[in-house]
Amino acid sequence: MKQFWDAKKAHPDSIMLFRMGDFYETFDEDAVLTSEILGIALTKRANGAASTVPLSGFPYHSLEQHLHKLLKAGHRVAICEQVEDPKLAKGIVKREVVEVLSPGTALSDKYLDQKENNYLCAVTFEKRQCGIAILDNSTGEFYSCSRNHEELLSILKQFHVSEVIISDDQEDDLRLITRGEEIFTTTIPDWCRSRETAYESLTDFYNVSSLKGFGIEDNPLAISSAGCALYYVNKNFNGRIKHIQPLSILQEQGIMSLDAFTIRNLELFNSLSTQGIHGTLVSTIDQTITGSGSRLLKNWLRQPLTNPTKINERLDRISEFNSHPELLEFMQNIFRETSDLERIIGKVASGKANPRDIINAGNTLSKIPSVKKMVNKETPVLKKLVGQFENSDFITEKILNQIKFDPPVSTKKGGYIQSGISPELDELRHLSANASQWMADMQGEEQKNHNIPSLKVGYNRVFGYYIEVTKTHAAKVPEHYIRKQTLTNSERYFTEELKEYEVKILSAEEKIVSLELGIFESLQNEMLNCASIIQKNAKVLARLDVAAGLSKLAINRKYCRPEMDESSLLIIKDGRHPVVEDLLPMGEDFIPNDLDLDNDETQIAIITGPNMAGKSTYLRQVGLIVVMAQMGSYIPANSARIGVIDKLFTRVGASDNLAGGESTFLVEMNETANILNNATEKSLILLDEIGRGTSTYDGLSLAWAVTEYLHGHKDVQAKTLFATHYHELVALADQLPRAINLNVAVKEFGDKIVFLKKIISGGADKSYGVHVAEMAGLPRVVIQRAKELLQQHSNNESGYTPEVSLEMKPQMDLFSEKEQALKKELGELNVNEMTPLDALAKL
Repeated sequence: MKQFWDAKKAHPDSIMLFRMGDFYETFDEDAVLTSEILGIALTKRANGAASTVPLSGFPYHSLEQHLHKLLKAGHRVAICEQVEDPKLAKGIVKREVVEVLSPGTALSDKYLDQKENNYLCAVTFEKRQCGIAILDNSTGEFYSCSRNHEELLSILKQFHVSEVIISDDQEDDLRLITRGEEIFTTTIPDWCRSRETAYESLTDFYNVSSLKGFGIEDNPLAISSAGCALYYVNKNFNGRIKHIQPLSILQEQGIMSLDAFTIRNLELFNSLSTQGIHGTLVSTIDQTITGSGSRLLKNWLRQPLTNPTKINERLDRISEFNSHPELLEFMQNIFRETSDLERIIGKVASGKANPRDIINAGNTLSKIPSVKKMVNKETPVLKKLVGQFENSDFITEKILNQIKFDPPVSTKKGGYIQSGISPELDELRHLSANASQWMADMQGEEQKNHNIPSLKVGYNRVFGYYIEVTKTHAAKVPEHYIRKQTLTNSERYFTEELKEYEVKILSAEEKIVSLELGIFESLQNEMLNCASIIQKNAKVLARLDVAAGLSKLAINRKYCRPEMDESSLLIIKDGRHPVVEDLLPMGEDFIPNDLDLDNDETQIAIITGPNMAGKSTYLRQVGLIVVMAQMGSYIPANSARIGVIDKLFTRVGASDNLAGGESTFLVEMNETANILNNATEKSLILLDEIGRGTSTYDGLSLAWAVTEYLHGHKDVQAKTLFATHYHELVALADQLPRAINLNVAVKEFGDKIVFLKKIISGGADKSYGVHVAEMAGLPRVVIQRAKELLQQHSNNESGYTPEVSLEMKPQMDLFSEKEQALKKELGELNVNEMTPLDALAKL
């Protein structure tokens, strides 16, 4: 137990999986926790004074399956392995922690989603700035930057970060900024974030004298955070991180800014209703086939471009696929036969690759010549992309020549290296393969020599090789036979010759496994030497997959190519909401709508109309179309001209942040403040109701003031769509020269209405709130009363004060009969014939 406690002391925040023979065992509190998560038995260790220690374990071969569950439950896991052969150990077998896994560093196929990156993020703070490093250990992608505090949460949301690394002394700062958010955090020593330490670790790792080539030489916060990320993965994988790619700057220039509110409100990656991926933009537009292609598409979606030239280059690739359907079909068939090169290299670097991973990498690389041959001068943009493939023939041939076509997953029993690679291996295989023939030959000779026709020569894993003679022929057994085992009807023997052959055969099998493993490890080292080439080729394949997927999407959904430029125009003809359209029942068409905004004449559109009419859908539709266009995709419209947007802001829907101590209204005001403080004239703002969480007059005043600010402030003046239920704001279009009114068309049939889902010019003259309530199924008595009050409030505009209803029909009041009798008696009085004294007495 001392070994366990020493390992646990070094990793107190991890569940310790302690290898004991064929099992991984957990002890004490780890055992209790593991038993609960995995649903396995909890026992106690019977070991003298340690007999009360809780114990829980599982077979070593089910490690991946159980590791996946522990990580998904949000725990860190340390694996303590036997690091010497128990047969050769003198005393207790030596054990060491060889790996520490966490949600942000896992490499298991069972844990990772093939189509999702698994990013960890290292953060360092200094005054109002923070360093942010993003690293995916499974693919080797590595980015760094410095931002202000407000942008940190947006980046965590954008990259769907699994784990945040923070130094001990700055953990409270992180919690303050991310309050209310569920974030898995890991602390590291505060010395890791010093600029000098980080600089040295980065230059040593990349074997360079400075960081000028990475663009962060003069950015101490970016250096500090990158150093922390590298320290963490290096420590957890004992230096097996050769697959980590060159550090890149997380660009701000040339990228559309999407804050956390916008990512959430537009449901780019997570549905607000289900908290899952169904009903999101990414689930709607992802037509990629490979895991790396799907991950790249998500990166494009979280970082739309603002450079029209680069956007148009992506659009050109889609156009070429559209024009050459045979090429599109060929490419997608190729992608179906490829594997995830980026993740295979990650597994190779960390020592987790198996023979099937390696042959899959070789087969994937072998497709590249076919791709290059198929793309020709008729598709110049795709030809330029394919020209970025680097020559990987050497490593491809090595893999295909050395690994069998359909190898076993495990290396434990050999059988995965091709013949002809090693003469010694071939000789040993021949020896092992001929064991059956040798046994048959020996059996025939022994039967003949000793006149025992029932004599058999056999083998089993427990007793090894043996000669079996039935008891009826026991008298014929020669003296040099040595008894090995007694059975009911026979005896088993061995001879010195058989023993020598057994040793030879068994040592041959062990040697075969050892030789194959040596060849396998040598091949993996050669792959690591070519890692940068393989990773670059993986990126080209991913870009082709994304372009082909977006082409398939555009063809199937009848999307159009947007016209992208640097103008201030935002013109969309017959735009459609991509997600809503995709989810419509078969045969039902989405009703398209236009938009025409520009900074000079129609900067702000105030949209009025009843709830449920489609205002929010229209706003989100515009936002999604802009994001799709700037990520380099065709869009759901008949045509569009879009001057690139630098920042997209949304204030859509109502939600609270109770965990962070924020009410619905405060969340709304935080989002609005973020917009007003950061928008520019190149931005697009989508506002859906402001001021619903306060009084009517407060809300109206805030909405009015915000609209005036967006119109009049010279540093903002962003294109804005403002959907509101405050009909008073319609008057702003007469006062603000660059504001227009739009409304959602409604058709009335008597006291019934139909929402036409069509955006038309002008302001709405009715809210139809009671009609919407009736459509929602409120009780009839409530609807009737609401109509009465609505009529009274309408009259109130002429000075009428509405009556308060004293009785709610059809429910009877306890005093209604007496009141009716009194009313009747008073009605029968003739006050003209009564004196004042008579009247007073009567009352």
